[in-house]
Amino acid sequence: MIKIFFDWLDHHPGSFWLIAFIATLGLLVHLVRLIKREYGDRPPATTAAPWRLDALLLFVFLLAWRWPFLFAADEFNPDESQLIAGAITLTHDPVFWRSVDGTTSGPLNFYALLPLHALGLPLDYFTARLTGLLLIGGALTFVWLALARSYDRATAWLGVLPVLAFFATVFHPDLLHYSSEHVPLLLIALPVWLLAGRGPAEGRRLYAACFIAGAAPWAKLQTAPLALVLMAWATWQIWSQPSAKRWTRTAWAGLAAIAPTFLTALLLLVTGQFGTALRRYFIHNLIYVSQNTDRTIGEALQRMKEASQFDGRVPLLLITTLTLTISTALWCALRRRRFSAFFLGGLALTMMAAFAVITPHREFLHYTLLLPIPLALWGGAAVGLWRQTLTGTRFRYVFAGGWLILGGLLPLVTRARQQVPAVYGRFAYDWRHPRSPVAMLVHALSGPQDSLGIWGWAPSLYVECKLPQATRDAHSVWSILPNEQQEYHRTTYLADLRQHAPAVFVDAVGPGAFAFEHRPQQQHEIFPALTDYVSANYALVRDLPEARIYARKDNPRLAALTTYQIDLLLAKGRRAHSPSILPPTITPLEQLAKKSLDGRSVTMVLPPTTVEWPLDADVRSITLEYGFDPEAYERGNSNGAEIILELANLTQSRQIYRRLLNPSHEAKDRGLQSTKVNLPPFGPGTHLILRTTAGPFGDNAWDWVYLAGLEYHRSPGFLPTQFPGFNRAPDVANAEVAGFISGTDGEQLMLNAPATLAYLLTGKERRLQFEYGFLPGAYRDGGHTDGAEFRVALQHPGQADQILFHRLLNPGRNSADRGTQLLQLTLPQFQAGDRLVISIDPGPTGNAAWDWTYIHPLTLE
Repeated sequence: MIKIFFDWLDHHPGSFWLIAFIATLGLLVHLVRLIKREYGDRPPATTAAPWRLDALLLFVFLLAWRWPFLFAADEFNPDESQLIAGAITLTHDPVFWRSVDGTTSGPLNFYALLPLHALGLPLDYFTARLTGLLLIGGALTFVWLALARSYDRATAWLGVLPVLAFFATVFHPDLLHYSSEHVPLLLIALPVWLLAGRGPAEGRRLYAACFIAGAAPWAKLQTAPLALVLMAWATWQIWSQPSAKRWTRTAWAGLAAIAPTFLTALLLLVTGQFGTALRRYFIHNLIYVSQNTDRTIGEALQRMKEASQFDGRVPLLLITTLTLTISTALWCALRRRRFSAFFLGGLALTMMAAFAVITPHREFLHYTLLLPIPLALWGGAAVGLWRQTLTGTRFRYVFAGGWLILGGLLPLVTRARQQVPAVYGRFAYDWRHPRSPVAMLVHALSGPQDSLGIWGWAPSLYVECKLPQATRDAHSVWSILPNEQQEYHRTTYLADLRQHAPAVFVDAVGPGAFAFEHRPQQQHEIFPALTDYVSANYALVRDLPEARIYARKDNPRLAALTTYQIDLLLAKGRRAHSPSILPPTITPLEQLAKKSLDGRSVTMVLPPTTVEWPLDADVRSITLEYGFDPEAYERGNSNGAEIILELANLTQSRQIYRRLLNPSHEAKDRGLQSTKVNLPPFGPGTHLILRTTAGPFGDNAWDWVYLAGLEYHRSPGFLPTQFPGFNRAPDVANAEVAGFISGTDGEQLMLNAPATLAYLLTGKERRLQFEYGFLPGAYRDGGHTDGAEFRVALQHPGQADQILFHRLLNPGRNSADRGTQLLQLTLPQFQAGDRLVISIDPGPTGNAAWDWTYIHPLTLE
């Protein structure tokens, strides 16, 4: 059922806009009714007005725009994986800093992921992003309640609307992932609600606000300035009222503010982690901030500005909200009108949030998530001032309508002009492939009670494999990069690794890895003590460009995995989703027309069109996304067109895929089509050619075919899917002409002579068996093959080849050579590292024109 639903979503991206439109319409109707009632001649609703409907509409609206991102299987940011990995580890050992180090993130961000897990949800990206949405929705609800308590419901909505629209329409990955800013959002909004009202907060509300504000730095130390503003606001409320107990109440407020730190320190002392927390959280944060002092704040802000252009949400929020607040401040100054405590509090919080954003001198866009809640408070106070100042229903309606358009509808309209979430087209694929290739192999080598050790920066492996960290460091950044505490981090890293002895160790350093791509300077071998430990206790399972996977030598799953099974696991892994949909091509695609369909830019390839791409040797398969412009069969009358893929070299070409699309008569041919094509072995200088041809009768009227994407899938070794019927893909395959054909036993691999397959032997192989022969067309119906020579040889380094099998097939002359032949061979003694080579050579004349030879199936075990 889920598969059918996800497949439907992939082919109906318009469903996103429909769901968003329905939720937006419902909210808009609610807002118009509130504004009409509360901005008219009637007095505004009291603070006792019902709020549950408003809270529900707020979250439904937020969810309607953000739900697709919950289902993306990839991490949006490595920090997201680090937080989930830490939460997974805490379910095995709940003592923070003993089992998990959050580096610049405090423990509250990790523990916040556990409530939904306790309700039965797995600790994965879905649960983390849903937690983030709940925290955002909760924070906005508490700001709304604060504004409604001080003004009215309509003013509260107009105040939070720009921030709500920001969170709903954002699609920059750095602003979508569950980050260390989400818990602070709620910890800032809660005190605001507790301190809000038409009078000072009293008793428990005031002390609770101080307690929560004091807890904020334990989510993110960066929020300490905002916590200080909230405490100052509480103190001002105490001293703004005449009372003989000012000093007593101030003392109690101070005790409430430091209570979270006192309780945390007590827990750290009891668990023996006080010194560790001091060193890893406070000292490390100071080191982190001081590292980038050579970069100016202006440079960091410039890079942040460039990053924000991806979706434009942050600039739009700042422009609209600051336009309102600054114009309000100028108007009040000119009219000599007093600013409300809310307005000044919002201003102070916004300034401290901006200070927290720029202090680290880094361009990480997710830091800006500290700004929206203060901006909502400040903007809401500005709306409240205009609401109280404007006289006459008409002026209030004009102001409310104008701000509804500028602060609410403008972000939604600009978002509607952009693309649908990128997860559309990948729902079903991500559901079927929840793990990357590396994670597939790690998962196969580990059990539910095991842990995982990682050198480098790949916390996504913990999440995809549901394994706890073997080291408290989710990544080894501070063990790799030079810093004041490098030796300390290396010592604790190795001690943790020895203590937990993970079933699998991954060195996530190499080309294509995140952050660390240079093995000579960054691989685990730069730490000699770690090298000795890994060498003594772990065996290398597979060396991939982006990672080396090791298994503990006594791991029972290691012996059970054959080379073929490893290849199959890697092939089944989820391919990376690249934002670049088309690789570089010889044909200048910019000369072809572009069009936007369902929010996606596509290239029109109207028949007859030919596009050509060079192929690198490590490309193993491709995914082609294409389709028909709906207008061609809804308004026009297309009779279909063909999509053809070919592999070509200097001498010849061979077809690898062909499909007739006829959307006017076949419903399955409508919408975006996606096809994965496995490539047969090919030689250097091979190109991939895409051709579109007119349908029946050569009629290309209305043949509006488009190309939406072409993605290369690369692998250092051949994939099992490239060799159907083989129990093991070869390590080397050379064939000038190769392709897949349909036989009685399924798909077969045709290898025209000359061709060579080579296997690097592990020492465990004992027999070789395969079927081979000629396609009938090579010697019948005009075929003129002069035969081909099949040979199997064992190659020992430094020695002559040992011929194990040799036979010349000439089906044109000898009827016994026709049909499928069978080879069964027991291998002689050999050493690990020897090579088994299967070759097919042209017949006596050397003419390979009709050498339509094949091998299928093949077993080497």
